[in-house]
Amino acid sequence: MFAGLDEIDWAAMKHAYGSAAEVPELLRGLVSDDPAVREAALDGMHGAVHHQGDVYACTLAAVPFLLEAAGDRALPGRGGVLKLLAGIGAAEEDDLDYEDDVEDEEDGEPVMFFRAARHAVAAGSPLFLELLADPDPEVRQAAPEALLTCRTDVGPLVEALRARLPLEGDAEARAAVVAAVGTFGRRSAAGQVTGLDATAVGTWLAEQANASADESYRLAALAELARTAPGALPEDVVATAVTLLRSVYAEGTPAKPEAGFETDTLAGAIRRMSEREAEGRRAPAAAELVRQLSVALGDRVDDRVRLLTELLRAPAWEARYDALRPASVLISGWRGPYQEIVALVGEQLLATEPRLNAVAAGALEHLDQLAAPAADALVRALEAAPREAPHTRDGGAPAWVTVWGSGLPSLGPTLSTLAALRDPRALPALRWAIERPEMPRDAGSAAGRYGAEVADLVPLIRRRLHDLPTVDGYDERRSGLVVALGRIGPAAAPALPDLLSRLPEQAALVAVGRLGPAAADAAPDLRRLLDHRDAATEIAAASALWQVTGDPDAVLPTLTRHLAAGGRVAAAAEAVAALGPAAEVLAPRLRKLAKARDANGWTSLHAAWALWRATGDADVAVPALTAAWTANVYVREPAARHLAEMGPAAAPAVPLIRAEVARRRRHTASDNGWSSDQVRSDEALLRACAAVLSAAGG
Repeated sequence: MFAGLDEIDWAAMKHAYGSAAEVPELLRGLVSDDPAVREAALDGMHGAVHHQGDVYACTLAAVPFLLEAAGDRALPGRGGVLKLLAGIGAAEEDDLDYEDDVEDEEDGEPVMFFRAARHAVAAGSPLFLELLADPDPEVRQAAPEALLTCRTDVGPLVEALRARLPLEGDAEARAAVVAAVGTFGRRSAAGQVTGLDATAVGTWLAEQANASADESYRLAALAELARTAPGALPEDVVATAVTLLRSVYAEGTPAKPEAGFETDTLAGAIRRMSEREAEGRRAPAAAELVRQLSVALGDRVDDRVRLLTELLRAPAWEARYDALRPASVLISGWRGPYQEIVALVGEQLLATEPRLNAVAAGALEHLDQLAAPAADALVRALEAAPREAPHTRDGGAPAWVTVWGSGLPSLGPTLSTLAALRDPRALPALRWAIERPEMPRDAGSAAGRYGAEVADLVPLIRRRLHDLPTVDGYDERRSGLVVALGRIGPAAAPALPDLLSRLPEQAALVAVGRLGPAAADAAPDLRRLLDHRDAATEIAAASALWQVTGDPDAVLPTLTRHLAAGGRVAAAAEAVAALGPAAEVLAPRLRKLAKARDANGWTSLHAAWALWRATGDADVAVPALTAAWTANVYVREPAARHLAEMGPAAAPAVPLIRAEVARRRRHTASDNGWSSDQVRSDEALLRACAAVLSAAGG
């Protein structure tokens, strides 16, 4: 086994963390008789040799040995080996145009071997076909995914997969087969593979979604049909899916036995998490069926809402539990009517099954104002919760404050969500959190959400600014408290000495500016910072000085200087916009910046807005704002706000606004990323778009 493995100079190669000298040990560990050794070796291969999808020289060199291991029926662990090969061969990637071998910029030598690895793994397709009938069910579950590394003449592969189904008795292997066929069908329709009729695949999937007596398999086929040929879905797709899911929950699904060992690896942590998720469940496999179907329905938001609403109303706690995370994914990534589904998620905060409580709280945490239908349930959950508790995966009502194993505590998701809603019923708990000796890192910023409503907290905030322990580097607690003072506004004027003592911190400069004329005593300090020699500080000081004094002559020289050149032109233009007509003298420079090519859109956005506020020049401002809109989705929220304030002058942007409103996806949503701010910013964008259409006659 592994003949020639030790003859390769592995030490001369590199992986993500340095020398690849340990690759032979990892390869042998993949097929060790000890399952703990296998898990650690697989973790090492994924974590270093194939780190985050990268393919190094050592990754490519390992492929022949991985294929050899996968084909030896006497060895354990081959299912994991096949999944590793699938990853190296980019089985999950549809469009590979962007992923070629990468050369070093200095010597031109290859440093990444994506294309070579894809070909090397795909050459194993005859082996992968044989393994569809392997005695080991884990191998049969992984073989269809490995076949997805093939990109040419895939028709015979699909035929082999379809022929395997009547002989396959393992539920997961059957689901893997139908997923592979569906994926090949989608790639054929997109022109990414050859030798396959995509229409025929859709027809076959529709048959599978109706033909089998196995409800789990029919659900898997229904999900693939939704992805591959959505036009062939039954009109009553939700009713069909709910009926099938009810049967799955009633009959149950096989549970995997616990591994019975521990490893200090990421792979081990993921496995243990999966084991905990399945513990005490009748139908542990149903969770993935629900997730896959919801995701597969994509932009059919109304269908997804109906599906998840039905599950969240179900008497069985497992059904409600399985709907929570897909509901969170749906709301955070797509626009839709979510009042009822949010209220149902809120009800799970009070469910008797404790594992629903924490997941429901997490699903609501970053919904901002969309969480309002759950507000009463959030308050009841807060009243029933402990004041503080360690972070745990055991479930139950989240505490007011979460204590972590290391680092500062944070507000629990229930309290954080209520603060985002600016619900006054959360203020006693929030005050307690700020008074807590070890104050949560985000308590100050949460208080700031209430603005002037929490002016009575100013004395407490001032005290905490003084008595909190000093830390090296950035202090998130104090920064949050400073932000809160700024958002409270002029009523926080008694705290001006505390803010001045923190200059030239950016948060303090912003807060002083927000106090406005009530911070007149800060003017001398702000003027001194206009020559600080740090561009960000000088611009922030100028902005604050304008807000405090309203004197354009004091700030224009500084802003003019930074508007002329340097790395902070966009920030300077944003500050100039606040001056309005007082900045008319800068119109020529602003006009030039607004018209200039801008890859990320921020400079043209701020310059266009400053120009409009200074001169009312819509002929330049509107095209610049729409160009910025197209260049960068993250510019759209402020761009829409600016267009709304321009009123009828924004009429040329109306087609762009209408197109945005018609989109189902949130404007910053991505299949490969997530932001805690994407719901808030998208809802703000939609409100601004509505204002544009109203003001511009659209």
